[in-house]
Amino acid sequence: MSVVDSLNPFRCALEGIADALSTQRHLRIHVVVAGFVALFGLLLGLPYVDLLLLLMAIALVVITELLNTAVELTVDLASPGVSSIARRAKDTAAGAVLIAALVSAAIGIIILAPPLFRVLVASPFSAKSAMLAVTALGLGGSIVTALLPRRSRQNPFQRINL
Repeated sequence: MSVVDSLNPFRCALEGIADALSTQRHLRIHVVVAGFVALFGLLLGLPYVDLLLLLMAIALVVITELLNTAVELTVDLASPGVSSIARRAKDTAAGAVLIAALVSAAIGIIILAPPLFRVLVASPFSAKSAMLAVTALGLGGSIVTALLPRRSRQNPFQRINL
């Protein structure tokens, strides 16, 4: 087996992640929120254990969202028509994502809220408070951007014939 052959599964996995990111709006939102949660954790100087718990919560949500996407695509392929069983399968997979997101949000609030509150109350006009406020605004703007529908991508080198 050559090195190229052994890297093929990684390439396939990365293509699957890229496809899901380009087609699944909720996954994009989860990834944006995850990035900001990690940034908040770093800005607050959280202990490594707390950062690890946040990372595990983030991974849980992203993994369940990817599995939900795989279930939806498989169900659509196997059952192109309307089917109550297909609907139940999709709803169950979506329920797994919902539970993962709710638990992860609770973990994030439990870990981030106390140090964030301490920084904002102790010194509301400090540089650190300003950085956290700007980060929060960036999070809000990024979520709005992630919610916007994506335009189809066209090769920029492709000529448009008029």
